[in-house]
Amino acid sequence: MTDFRYMKLGRGPGSTWFFVYNIPRELRGHPRFMTSRGKPMTKITESLETTDPAQARETRDRRVVYWNRQFRMLQHGPTEDDIREEAVEIYLTTLKANAASARNYSLWLSMRARDYVPQLDAAIEDQVAGEIASYCSRSGVLLTPGTKPYREIGIEFIKAKIAAGDPEARLPLENGREILSKGSEQHLPPLPEITAPVSPEPKPAVPLAPVALPIVSPETFSQSFEEYLRTALDGTSADTLADYRRKVKIFLDKVGDLPLNKITDHVAVNFLDKYLLGERKQKPRTRNTYAMLFSAIFKCAIRRKKAATNPFDGQRIKAANVHYEPFTDAEIKILFGNLAFEVAPVQHRTATALPWACLIGAYTGARLEEIAQLKASDIKQTDGVWFFEFCADGNGKTEAATRVVPLHRALVDAGLLAYRDALPKNSMLFPGLKGRTSKPGRLGVKLGDAFNWQRKKLGITRPGLNFHSFRHTVGDRLRKAGIQESDIAAVLGHEDERITSRVYGHDGLGLHRLAEIVNRISYDKP
Repeated sequence: MTDFRYMKLGRGPGSTWFFVYNIPRELRGHPRFMTSRGKPMTKITESLETTDPAQARETRDRRVVYWNRQFRMLQHGPTEDDIREEAVEIYLTTLKANAASARNYSLWLSMRARDYVPQLDAAIEDQVAGEIASYCSRSGVLLTPGTKPYREIGIEFIKAKIAAGDPEARLPLENGREILSKGSEQHLPPLPEITAPVSPEPKPAVPLAPVALPIVSPETFSQSFEEYLRTALDGTSADTLADYRRKVKIFLDKVGDLPLNKITDHVAVNFLDKYLLGERKQKPRTRNTYAMLFSAIFKCAIRRKKAATNPFDGQRIKAANVHYEPFTDAEIKILFGNLAFEVAPVQHRTATALPWACLIGAYTGARLEEIAQLKASDIKQTDGVWFFEFCADGNGKTEAATRVVPLHRALVDAGLLAYRDALPKNSMLFPGLKGRTSKPGRLGVKLGDAFNWQRKKLGITRPGLNFHSFRHTVGDRLRKAGIQESDIAAVLGHEDERITSRVYGHDGLGLHRLAEIVNRISYDKP
C-alpha cells in the first residue's frame, strides 16, 4: 500500500501535493509558530510543488527530516554537530568573500590582554555577532551575549573565519595571546593549529516505512482511543468528548477491546453495517460519525507506529443531506395559538418549558441546545437593554456561539422576565429538562422530541421542519427586512469573516443597535 503520511492533495483538478506535519504540543506557543493574528499554529503546511505523488513523497521525506531537526533544536538547543555545520557554512562563505576580494593585508600581533573574558566578548561582538544573530533567528534558539553558550558558539564561528583566511579574524586566548588568520607571534611557543571545519558525518535518513511495520507491543482499541484524546483533541467540548466515549463503549461492548492488528476490514464493516445500520437501526449519517471517529483513532495510532493499516478509512457511505425549511406565517400562527405560557409553573417539566423555548427560538434563532442550557442569570440588563448571554461558559458549537442577543419586545410582552424572576436563585431557566441516559449532558433532546410531537399533532408536517427551522426562519425574516449578513451572523452566532471584533458587547452603542435589529423580526402577515 502506498504511503501518503503527512501528505494531502490540494482541492480541484491538477492540484499539487501538500506536506502537513503536526507541531509538538510544547512548541505550539513558540514565537516561530504563531499566525499573523497571534494564534498558536498546530501544524506545518507546505506545498510540495508537484502533482507527482512519487516526487512528493521524496520531498516529504526530506521535510520530515528537516522539521524533526528544527523541533529538536527548539526543544533542546543545538548539538555540537549543529554548531559545526553552521561553522562550515561560515567557513565556505568566508572563502568566497576572500576569493572575490583582492585586498592585501598584513599580520598584526596583539599585546597581552589584561582580562580574557572582556577581550573575548569584544572579539565576538566585533567579528561574528551578526552571524550569531542570523543563526538564532533561523533556528529559533535564544542566546544572550556574555553567557557561556553564546561564547562557545562565538569561538567556533571565529575559528571558522580564521581557518578560511579572513585577514581581520582574531581569537583571544586565556594567556593573553591571539590566534590570527595567517601565522602568529614567531618568538613565542607555537599556538594551536586551526583547520577548516569538517561537516559532521551525515547520519543516514530513516526512510518512512511504507505501512507494514512490525508492531512490537500491540495497543488495544481503548488504549489508542485514550492516546487519541490526549494528543489530538485540544479545545474539544466536554459534550463532544462524552459522545466520543459513548461511541467507543458501544464498539467495545459489541466487538471487545481487541488489539489494533486484530481489527480488520471485516470487523469494521460488520460493526458499521450489520450492527449499527441493521441491529441498532441507526441512520447513515450517524453510522458515518462512528466511521470518522474510529478512522481518526487509527490514524493517530499509525502516526505513533502502533498500527499498520486503518480498517475504518474509506468506510463512509452516502447519507441524505438534511434540509431545513423556515416556517410560514400561517404555521407560526398555528404553533403559538396552541401554546400556553406559564409564568410560575407548579412543577417544571418539558411541557412547561416548550412554549417558552419555542418563543425564544422564534425571536433569537438560537439553537435548541443553546436555549436548553440557559440559566436564569443568562438573562441580563445593561443600559436599559435586556439580553440573553448565550453559551457564556464557552460550551457552544463554535466560538461565535458565545454571544449576546437582546430580548425581542414580544418576549418581554409574553412575560419572560416575570417567568425568570419566579425561579430560584442560580436556577436553570428550564429546570425541568433532563438529558437522556445515552446523552446525559444534552438537555435539548427531549425538548426537540416534544416539539416534533406537538407540530405533527397540529398538522404541521411539511418536510424539512423541526425546531431548527426557527433558526432559518429568523435568518429569512431578517434578510427580508434588509439586514446585512454580518449583522444576521452576529444574532445567530455564525462564523463570519466580516465580524473582525466583538462589535456587539454588553454595553455601548453596539448593544442598542443589535436590539434594533432583533426587533425587526416580525411574524405579522404581509
